[in-house]
Amino acid sequence: MHKLTTNSPTENGQIANNLAKGYLAVDNQTTNNHGTTSKAASKATSKATSKAASNLSRRDILKLALGGASLLALGTGLVSCSAPGASDGINSGASNNNTGTDGSADNAYSGGDSSSQQKYSLVIGQATEPRSLDPAYNYETATFTTTNNIYESILHYTPDLKLEPGIAKSWQAIDSTTYVYEIRDDVTFSDGSKLTVEDVIYSLERIRNPEVATNTSWMLDSVDTILKTGEWQITVHLNTPDATWQYVPATSAGQVISKKFTEAQGKNYGQPDGQTLGSGPYKLSSWTQGSELVFTRNENYWNSEREIVIDEVTVQIIPDDNARALAAQSGQLDFVIGPTADLIDQYLASGRLKLSNTPALQHLFISFNTQRAPFNDKNVRIAVSHAIDAQGIRENTVGDYAQDAGALPFSSEGYVIGKPSQWQTYNTSLPVYDYDVKKAEDALAKSAYPDGFKTSLIVRPGTNDIAQAIQANLKAINIEVELLTVTNEEYYAYVYGSKFDSDGIRDYDFSINRWVPDFPDPVGILQPMYWSKNIGAGGTNFASYSNPTVDDLILKQQASTDNDERTELIQEAFAIAAEEAPYKILQYNNNLTVLNAKYEYQLSALWLFSFSPADFKLAD
Repeated sequence: MHKLTTNSPTENGQIANNLAKGYLAVDNQTTNNHGTTSKAASKATSKATSKAASNLSRRDILKLALGGASLLALGTGLVSCSAPGASDGINSGASNNNTGTDGSADNAYSGGDSSSQQKYSLVIGQATEPRSLDPAYNYETATFTTTNNIYESILHYTPDLKLEPGIAKSWQAIDSTTYVYEIRDDVTFSDGSKLTVEDVIYSLERIRNPEVATNTSWMLDSVDTILKTGEWQITVHLNTPDATWQYVPATSAGQVISKKFTEAQGKNYGQPDGQTLGSGPYKLSSWTQGSELVFTRNENYWNSEREIVIDEVTVQIIPDDNARALAAQSGQLDFVIGPTADLIDQYLASGRLKLSNTPALQHLFISFNTQRAPFNDKNVRIAVSHAIDAQGIRENTVGDYAQDAGALPFSSEGYVIGKPSQWQTYNTSLPVYDYDVKKAEDALAKSAYPDGFKTSLIVRPGTNDIAQAIQANLKAINIEVELLTVTNEEYYAYVYGSKFDSDGIRDYDFSINRWVPDFPDPVGILQPMYWSKNIGAGGTNFASYSNPTVDDLILKQQASTDNDERTELIQEAFAIAAEEAPYKILQYNNNLTVLNAKYEYQLSALWLFSFSPADFKLAD
């Protein structure tokens, strides 16, 4: 999956609209301070401020935040990625003044009935605010934590990444191009109006509408027609077999809105000065730009079987990593996705928060520009891959908050089609290009540059420490690396193919990237990163990798609905690519969250489209 940063793929309009099946994720939920602020400096800041932290007002913390540029990664833009930094639009009228001394606002919620039943609230801290609460633009962490509160999709992902009923109570593939969905007849929107089949069709067709310019329109590229074929039934006909279509109804592209309400709102729909309407467990109560969004329980929520603990959700926008940690330490935040590794001790210092560190479907890697010298030479790519101490980099940057990588660009969490044991055996059969200076020297000697060369590495905010380690590693084999520090906007322009040299080739030598797939399927990485179609403008083939056989295998697996057959085709494609080393996989990143110890919740390996505070429970 995953969104990334000050300017995420979805925030970079022209690039976002052409985004291909996935999105990059940045280093946790970081700002430009990550990688430029040392651990010692962070600890010093913590020591100097911890005594006063409990006395800081939210306005004080936000003032601190203004000094840092926000980088969207997992929490601002994971991964998924990222989003733009919040403005200084502090409005005390909508601030969360109800938060209790432990930040949980146990007795503060004033909505619903006035009985003595305990009410619970959750305060989420994140670096950036959503640009919209329209599900058409729900494609970054800043929106996953907000828009997902309001809407529900046709299907859902289970915690173990399987598909389950959502707005549709059942579904089936009639053949490789025909999918039938039976829609529930008991779903209501938060205003009490009934959700209809027409609303479902409208929602999907709206994603396809080029005038809407959604970030997920590509997910429906293979769709021919979406028809009402029964009172509560729709049938989707594809113009070509597409193995990834099965997942689309469980993404934000499958979130359902009210046709009547949305058309009445027009361009204001989902904006701070407009309104929203969904069938989810919460509804928007207020949105103070640059400050916070408040969601309250949907009293008309149709699913009475869902046991919901959280009555009110507040999302506070705090761009700076250190300020966010201070807010959590002082009791003003209950939940943060992707805390910066250097600041985790500070988050946990108060004892009221606990850390969750679980495997995820995301990886950190280096992309070699295979169409430009010197990395158009396979032996150079192999030499550099052997020269980089990936394990040492992991240990010295994020420690146990990531896993050492194997040959595949995903961990065992991605073994979701075929047999996991088959994937495990297959993974060990691929070349790894582990850290070995002698092997690096031997490969370089076979290349067109036996005596070494000079090159440049694109460095985005939050990856300085990793880039410096790579620079030192490569110096050992006489490769001189210039570190080109760029803004997040510039980074996206480079890696998403908006900057080309005079020969029409992506204008960089190599870069550091992170990727989170949109689908719980190996093709969610294979297709965007290895398909030659994605080399051009807006594409996500960061290595400009092109192999006709790999392209053919991608198309063959796409046309198959047999997962065993698809597994064989996908593995064959990865095996060919592994031999050619267009990427160096550095590590598999984990999902990191800090949460008020009174609650229980764990992000799934691919949580982007399934995150909901409605799934938080009280701790035992």
